[in-house]
Amino acid sequence: MPKSADEKRVKILESAKRRFAHYGMSKTTMAEIAKDLSFSKALLYYYFPDKNSLYCAVLDYVITEQEEDILEVLRPITNTERAIMVILEKRMEYIKKYYNLFEYTFNTGKDVPEDLGKVIICSFEKQHEQIISILKNGAKSGELVIDNYEETARLFLFSLMGMRLIVIKDIKHSFFPTKEEFDAILEMQKKMAKIFIKGLGA
Repeated sequence: MPKSADEKRVKILESAKRRFAHYGMSKTTMAEIAKDLSFSKALLYYYFPDKNSLYCAVLDYVITEQEEDILEVLRPITNTERAIMVILEKRMEYIKKYYNLFEYTFNTGKDVPEDLGKVIICSFEKQHEQIISILKNGAKSGELVIDNYEETARLFLFSLMGMRLIVIKDIKHSFFPTKEEFDAILEMQKKMAKIFIKGLGA
């Protein structure tokens, strides 16, 4: 793909990211995004055939941005607990920053479109790899003793995910917590992480 085409795609993703973050998926139209960019709708549809494909691309774009941000902050950190806390804080920071963007993903329930499902699975795998890397560094430095890195990292992530359901006040209304509920979730996740890491201590 020519460089100019790449630049146009990034411009579309940035514009759509702002729209989805402010108004959410349902209240954003392709026409509005095209207007923001002074692009024709035909050009927009050339890159993304429908709003769902654009949403998936934007979600993947934001998740990649988040992962790069986390890796940059983690680089100088050697302590396992501090590294885990940074990940938890950064992920929550992005969820709150792009609250209206993530809400659609959380509320799709069982009827997840195939493209969106791939983005979600890919995101989980990236998180899994990141936790494995931190656990390995902890074991290497003598902080932790771990028999199975992959299984331990997966158990840790599943524990984090389960806490979201505990604090939702009205599960019939939405699977997506309020911003205030996310604050409570983060505090619970931090406490659980400290217990988890202490249990793996050498």
